Amino acid sequence: MKQGSLTVTKEDSVMTDPTIRVLDDDRSPVTSLDGRDDQPSAGLSAVPASGTTGLIGGGVQSAGEHRSLRQRAVDGRRRSRRAFGTVERLPSGRFRARVIGPQGRYVSAPATFANRTDAALWVDLQHADLVRGTWQAPVKPSASPSVAGYVSRWIEEHPTARESTKELYRGLLRTCIAPTVGRCAVGSLSPAAVRRWHHRLGERLAADAERRRVELLARGRQGSAASVRDGGARQAQAYRLLRAAMTTAVDDGLLRANPCTISSAGTPRRAVGRSRPVTDRLLSPAQVADAAAAMPPRYRGLVLMAAWSGLRQGELLALTRADLDLAASPARVIVRKAVRRADTGQVRLDVPKTPSSVRTVTLPDPLTEALRAHLAAFVPAESTALLFTTGTGTTPARSNLGATWRRACATAGVPQVRLHDLRHVAQVFAAEAGATLPELMARLGHATPAAALVYLHARTDRDTQLTQALATAMTIRGDVSSELDEEPPPTG
Repeated sequence: MKQGSLTVTKEDSVMTDPTIRVLDDDRSPVTSLDGRDDQPSAGLSAVPASGTTGLIGGGVQSAGEHRSLRQRAVDGRRRSRRAFGTVERLPSGRFRARVIGPQGRYVSAPATFANRTDAALWVDLQHADLVRGTWQAPVKPSASPSVAGYVSRWIEEHPTARESTKELYRGLLRTCIAPTVGRCAVGSLSPAAVRRWHHRLGERLAADAERRRVELLARGRQGSAASVRDGGARQAQAYRLLRAAMTTAVDDGLLRANPCTISSAGTPRRAVGRSRPVTDRLLSPAQVADAAAAMPPRYRGLVLMAAWSGLRQGELLALTRADLDLAASPARVIVRKAVRRADTGQVRLDVPKTPSSVRTVTLPDPLTEALRAHLAAFVPAESTALLFTTGTGTTPARSNLGATWRRACATAGVPQVRLHDLRHVAQVFAAEAGATLPELMARLGHATPAAALVYLHARTDRDTQLTQALATAMTIRGDVSSELDEEPPPTG
């Protein structure tokens, strides 16, 4: 045996003085969590390979002491220890990392690591969170709920969402989230998985919309406003729902960060080349009258109310005799309720869309006369009687009402617009009559100026009227062209 710096493997059991380097099977030294090689006490000297005697601090080492030292070297290879955590090599060759939590107990990483460096990094990051006071116990993927299950509970436990909003969320969850990304565990949801889901969802919704449009054209039917879309609005709605739910998952400690990081994904993109301009969906007063005349008599008043009061369709279907005051000057209608139809087809009365939707709207005289005729012909005398019903006295289904409206537009020869587009007509003509933005918000029940501006548009023929008004203003003082031809008076 040669004294000096001796380096041996596990089989040799030879130690060096003063530095001990215990080599693993792959001939690499064991490192601790701080990156330094494991160091035993400096008082140890060389150990002979025979295992019977050796020098330890000038003394003689017994065979039992030698085996104890060898076992300590093997243990040092398997486990690296710090005051706040450990990294241990498992029999499988992978590494388990543990950190001491606030309660003084070891908390293991949710998964094992392929190498010691990654495991040590996890321990260091956990320790940094403990120092900052932001530490959260890691959740194993097996203990994490599925995305679909978590979003479902998030919808049901939402503190402020109305039932109609929850129904919309349930439909988005059922058709857009649950079949795909909903199967993943919340704890394993990554930004890459969200991007992949968002892209494939957009492709599927666009293909479905195109297929419906082709089927309508094959049957000789003109596509509605909904059928010409490419699914971008529903894709954005589904993304906003997932993003909101995952924000709560971060608060619950199931995620360290929200994986929904796609820029502008919550804003629906326009279907370029397929959506009709808004100005093409604005009917003129004459077109509104023609379309109303082509409707069944019991629905003519509903069309006129939609165009000249600006009430939403659900608000119109919830009106009763008690909500009308035709004796006032001008006549007025009080909006207090709205009709909601669940996914099951059940119709119920609910509060209006927003607190601002509870309002009183005054009515023009021609509309008042049309409503008097409607009350006399189709509405029972009871104060609770609904204003607009089917022939059997039930609330008309929106799908049936929409189909009836489209047939009336075709009969009258007016553009195919939605019944809801008459609300845009009400806003535009009220603005042209001189209403200010706060007055428009109050009349249509908008909570924000941004919502009111959605219904404000520039009519094509309005530009011609403005040009004529400008020409009149220019000629009030005489011939402008002759004034421009006159020479200015000399100065001085």
